[in-house]
Amino acid sequence: MDYTSYLPDIDVEDGKARVMGNLKLYFRLIGKFDGAKMAGAITAAIEAKNNKEVVQATHALRGTAANLGFPVVQKITSEIEALAKEEKDGSHLLGELDTAVAALSGAIGRLLESQ
Repeated sequence: MDYTSYLPDIDVEDGKARVMGNLKLYFRLIGKFDGAKMAGAITAAIEAKNNKEVVQATHALRGTAANLGFPVVQKITSEIEALAKEEKDGSHLLGELDTAVAALSGAIGRLLESQ
């Protein structure tokens, strides 16, 4: 099946490669992904001005996004994490993150429904 229609939100081929081509496992993993909850942790940490928590929360979401093939979310969280490591405010990226996570959630829903 051609999964290019899910780009840029989901790079199915990249994610599938990370689970050694096991598409069933990949779909199970993305079905468990709770990006809104993870993004909420980032927002809360930024609002609390807790850079250590921002780094931890963004690192977790960035890593998950990288492993599951979610390039847009990975890029945004990388930027927020880098800013937090420099003790800089990444709150200006929260809207972009929320938009990306919402788009990703929709894409995941469509992808799983198509199976």
